[in-house]
Amino acid sequence: MRILGIHDGHGSSAALLEDGVLRKVVEEERFTRIKADSGFPKQAVDYLVDHYPGELKKLDYVAIASSNHDFSLFATKRYPRFDVKEFLTEEERYWIPTLLEGKELNYVEVMKDYVDFNLSHYPLKSIKDPNDANAIRRLRRDYVGEYLGMPKDKVIFVDHHTCHAHHAYFSSTLRGGVLVFTMDGSGDGTNATVHMVGEDGRLKCLYRTKCCNLGRIYQYITLLLGMKPAEHEYKVMGLAAYAKERHIEEPLKVFKQTYFVDGLEFRARIPIKNHYQYFKQRLEGYRFDAIAGALQRYLEDLLAEWIGNWLRHMGLRNVVFSGGVGLNIKANKRVSEIPEVDDMFVCMAGGDESISIGAAQCLYAKQADPQGLRPILTPYLGPGFDHSDLRTALTHPMIKKQYETIGEVDFDDVAAILAEGKVVSILMGDMEFGPRALGNRSLLADPRNPQVIKVINATIKNRDFWMPFTPSILAERAADYLVNPKGLLSPFMTMAFDSTELGRRDLAAAIHAGDMTVRPQIVTAEAAPLYWALIKAFERRTGVGGVLNTSLNIHGKPIVRTPMDLVNEVLSNQTVTLDYILLEKTLLRRV
Repeated sequence: MRILGIHDGHGSSAALLEDGVLRKVVEEERFTRIKADSGFPKQAVDYLVDHYPGELKKLDYVAIASSNHDFSLFATKRYPRFDVKEFLTEEERYWIPTLLEGKELNYVEVMKDYVDFNLSHYPLKSIKDPNDANAIRRLRRDYVGEYLGMPKDKVIFVDHHTCHAHHAYFSSTLRGGVLVFTMDGSGDGTNATVHMVGEDGRLKCLYRTKCCNLGRIYQYITLLLGMKPAEHEYKVMGLAAYAKERHIEEPLKVFKQTYFVDGLEFRARIPIKNHYQYFKQRLEGYRFDAIAGALQRYLEDLLAEWIGNWLRHMGLRNVVFSGGVGLNIKANKRVSEIPEVDDMFVCMAGGDESISIGAAQCLYAKQADPQGLRPILTPYLGPGFDHSDLRTALTHPMIKKQYETIGEVDFDDVAAILAEGKVVSILMGDMEFGPRALGNRSLLADPRNPQVIKVINATIKNRDFWMPFTPSILAERAADYLVNPKGLLSPFMTMAFDSTELGRRDLAAAIHAGDMTVRPQIVTAEAAPLYWALIKAFERRTGVGGVLNTSLNIHGKPIVRTPMDLVNEVLSNQTVTLDYILLEKTLLRRV
């Protein structure tokens, strides 16, 4: 059975599932070069058609994630296009009048200078009423069916959180006695769910709510702190670790006055019409790091309480977790440490980019034996580049002017360069799916020297001063560096751990300086043979079983896909300096 999963919202993507095995999953942003691009993922679908023509001609179903999307999502592409200024304009023009003043406004009219129907592949002008959810759903279904030549009855919508839940569970190696939790800002009128596995192997929903606004609060606090919502929440999480306990106490009271856990459910203490304005009024005057610290504490406390209550209630001890809140690695750490949890797994991409996978998995589980769905063990499921792409880059004037070609090298040569304190940029094989670079589109460095942080930030990344870098660690050395008594897996950088004394020494440049935690990619030879071999070569030379790893991109742009992306976006940026570039096996050195 062949199913194409499509997500046409924020972080749009397309996934090909064949007989329960994920063949490929492609994010639209990798082609459009617009971070978290939204709308019908045309270039991602075209890539799959070009590379899997036989499979795409014999599709059994197309599964579209999320039954409902607002018209404004397609007409403005607000999440990828808006920055802080635009979100504040939206707040003043639309949300304050509608939520606080009770006015009935047409979003498209009040935000008309941000509306552009040409942004969407869908024929939006055919929609007479932007509030007609059924018409928008038909538009999406009809367009997708016509584009792929599929009958309308074979194009199926799948509920947003049902997609998150299926990706969380069926992508993991945990089976049987597992509780599946999802949590995000909102999707199809829901922001948190709990599922369990039925006797037939299919997921059964136990709880669904729209009262869990933790993800939405995190989004609005991100905006309140002057950062882009739905993108920079990780910066708030990183900042939180620097907050002093005495500074957290008062702003934490503000958060605690809003939502709480009542047994198995989330409840509101007071009705809040506009979350942004509510917190803006009550948090004014508090330190920025204290607000971040209080928010993170509030999230961790409620999430741990809620999940712990459910585990005790159901008599189960294993957890899988997805949804946008699942990207919060510190909250994941807190949950993993509660005594009710024996094992916990967080999928490689908890955000909406992965619900194309979940939609396909859900439809497969309904139409076939769910036991046929295979775990996702490797992240290298994205698009690659071919030899012509490589030749084009190597002969590009910018490359020829700035770099000399050393020639083909092995990983021992790369390890020697890293050990000298140099930073190496790597593009090899198919790229990673999801928000993390996991060795195939990465910047690598020796993790022992904290001075390399300044080098990377000054010459390449320009990250905020409080944000840590992260390590990729050999699985056989994980116990040396991580406090992980439950032996939890973290192959995709979705968990945080406390560091050991040796970890704080060997991985000094890849540890969060605020609390000494680490967000590792635990690398196995089975899941990442080439990357494992590279790190192993570094270990042979230095005795250190890990490297510093950060994504190969400039701030605000997606991870590079091809060597020409590297040329056009990174090397053309005059503020960027890359000393060494490894393109497959060919090493370039800056002259």
